[in-house]
Amino acid sequence: MANEIGTTLLNTLTNSKFDIGNMAKVLADSSVAGPIAALDAKELKTNTELNALTYLESNMQAFQSYLLDLSSPKIFQSRNVTSTDQTVVSVQADGAAATGSYGIESKQLAQSHTLVANKTYSSASDAISTGTLSIGVGGQTKSIVIDASNNTLEGLQTIVNNGDYGVNAAIVNNGGQYQIMFSSKSTGAASEITLSGLSDFDVAGLTTTTDAQDAVMAINGLNVSNSTNDFNDVIKGLNIQLKSVSAVTQNVGVASDTQKIVDTVSSFVDVYNQLDTIFDDVGSYKPLTKEQQASPDFDFFGDLAGSSLLRGLKDQVRSALGGAISQLSDPNTLASAGIEFDKGGQLTVDVAKLENLATNNVDALGLLFAKGGTSNDPLVNVIGGSAETQAGNYTIDVTQLAERATVAGGAVTYAPGEYRASGDRVFDPLASLTVAAGASLQVSINGAASVAVSLTAGSYATKDAVAAQMQVDINTALGLAGPSTVTMSYDASQSRYEMTTADGTIDLTSIANMSNQGFSATSSYAGEQLIDLPTATSFDVSIDASTTASTSIAIGKYTLQEFSDTLQNNINSLSEVVATGAKVNVSTAGGVLGITSDRFGAASDVTLSNFVGLGNSGLTANLTDVGLNLDGTITTAAGSLSIGAYVDSQDGRKVNVSDFAIIGTDPAAVRGLQFEVLGGAVGARGSITFSQGFASRLDETIKNLFEDKNGLVTQRIESLNSKTGDYEDKRGTLDARYEKLLLKYQIQFSSLQSLISSTTGTRDFLTANFSNNRTN
Repeated sequence: MANEIGTTLLNTLTNSKFDIGNMAKVLADSSVAGPIAALDAKELKTNTELNALTYLESNMQAFQSYLLDLSSPKIFQSRNVTSTDQTVVSVQADGAAATGSYGIESKQLAQSHTLVANKTYSSASDAISTGTLSIGVGGQTKSIVIDASNNTLEGLQTIVNNGDYGVNAAIVNNGGQYQIMFSSKSTGAASEITLSGLSDFDVAGLTTTTDAQDAVMAINGLNVSNSTNDFNDVIKGLNIQLKSVSAVTQNVGVASDTQKIVDTVSSFVDVYNQLDTIFDDVGSYKPLTKEQQASPDFDFFGDLAGSSLLRGLKDQVRSALGGAISQLSDPNTLASAGIEFDKGGQLTVDVAKLENLATNNVDALGLLFAKGGTSNDPLVNVIGGSAETQAGNYTIDVTQLAERATVAGGAVTYAPGEYRASGDRVFDPLASLTVAAGASLQVSINGAASVAVSLTAGSYATKDAVAAQMQVDINTALGLAGPSTVTMSYDASQSRYEMTTADGTIDLTSIANMSNQGFSATSSYAGEQLIDLPTATSFDVSIDASTTASTSIAIGKYTLQEFSDTLQNNINSLSEVVATGAKVNVSTAGGVLGITSDRFGAASDVTLSNFVGLGNSGLTANLTDVGLNLDGTITTAAGSLSIGAYVDSQDGRKVNVSDFAIIGTDPAAVRGLQFEVLGGAVGARGSITFSQGFASRLDETIKNLFEDKNGLVTQRIESLNSKTGDYEDKRGTLDARYEKLLLKYQIQFSSLQSLISSTTGTRDFLTANFSNNRTN
């Protein structure tokens, strides 16, 4: 540097050009070069570590995605469902479905009821008769006033389709003649339509083109019916859907999805080993080859060599997978599932051992990996927990069980001497049209001696025709010369044949060859008394805070069970009730009607009021009730917590402990715990054992390292970021120092140049004068 300065000065003094800017820059650079070099080295080291930790963080976050399934019990509740023919029976399952096999025969698909008016019209705009059209569907009757404003086919179609009448209307062009068709909006036997009040339809009549019928299947030989083709609650956790009718029994199997579980665990092992390799790479001391240096796969190779932080991180991750889970009995280690560390720190998996555990004890395998719990009380079910739920044993004490809202009617008044005997449900509608040869029974009316009745064998066009012939055969055998006192009919809403009399009790015995009509040879059938509803009825309904709605029960005579079924269907089909997801069950225990909400807890309420015309059924005074929530305590080592404060708002049996729950001033160990008490008795209800499986432990470890503000890696990254900021500040200080030095040297060299310029001028002046003197 000194040589350069000397050369520059010499060149200037010998009339060479003097570069002030370059000279000042050289001197200023020289003054800050040392501090900048030191700063660059520190910043490079800091950025190298910071980038390596960020690289690790992104890889560990990716690894966490593989922990999500294993941390949740759901993956271990996976079910594999098979059906020999999905076009006949389709089945889906959730984690609640028990494993097993079933033989399912799809006997009948659900249908809606369709009526076509027999009267034809020349155009869709033709006028129809006026009056009040009553439309009954599923026990509910609603009316439409037909007057000059709407008395055309199109007008009726519009008003029906725009209203809530339970039916759809369509005008059909049948070869230039127009007819109107009515179809129930819902399927099932209870969706049968009745129409009355307009002379056009009352006189010309209506023809049923599609019968209202339930879906029917036989599951392991047991006949089951439903109003739709979806059977969601026949077997818990299974959704069975009938697609078509077939006499061939379909084999349906439900098993744990062992392969999915094994594949998920195996993938976890593979990804963990990849992560372990990344740990080794970033901490390696090995030199890279030229090819490796050029590859982006080695961008962070060795960047954390010798890092105590890396060693601590690896130790914590590996520690999360070691040891045993103290809350569990065997299996409670990874080794018990066939997973172990080799000498190099990599995981190995014994697939046969893993498959054996997944096949024979999948629940235990789930607890080995996931966060979950068990209870030693069969009616206390652990649903799950949150990130805040701590492993441990917690005792449950119940002071109040959850209850559903329930109201009960008064004493029922039966019509004197009126009884009805009903057969079993008909599950094969086509077979019911055939009366088998030798079909017979014995009938006793009002305690009289039984009379043998032989039925007229043959095939009939309709079920009503079968019932009519049976009525003739029975009355003939009973010797009834006058008007029939025994009436036989087919109840489409309940899919059964019924016998009714006003002469007293009915007893049907010695049944033979009547299975087609729903009468079993091994059973006898006794008549039930009838409730008479002779006039129009109405009442108001609100279930589980639904909007109050008015409805009615059709005029007629009902057994208590028939009335119960009709009332239940009526309430549950109200749009106001459906809108809130509410539902009721109607019982006949003790010979009175009991109406119970399907929901448990304080959100459950039943209110029935303003009864008109229902006195014979025992429904007279207003009825209302509200359910009760579960209450009691859950006890931890730190103390007890009220469970009533955390009851689910929609199901009073369930408890969802808040993630912010405290006992005293400390966070409760049971924060986030979810469980339900499904019944039993008040008092001590055993304990819940909650455990944290290895995948959950590892997930929590990674979160603590990288997400928690006090986490080992989080603090280091924050420290490095802080250093980076300090380095920026120091670089700014050095830059400012450099600018000041640069300006200083520029000024100094400018002054020097001025001095040199002045000296040069004096020299030139003297030289000129001496030269002139010599000349003179």
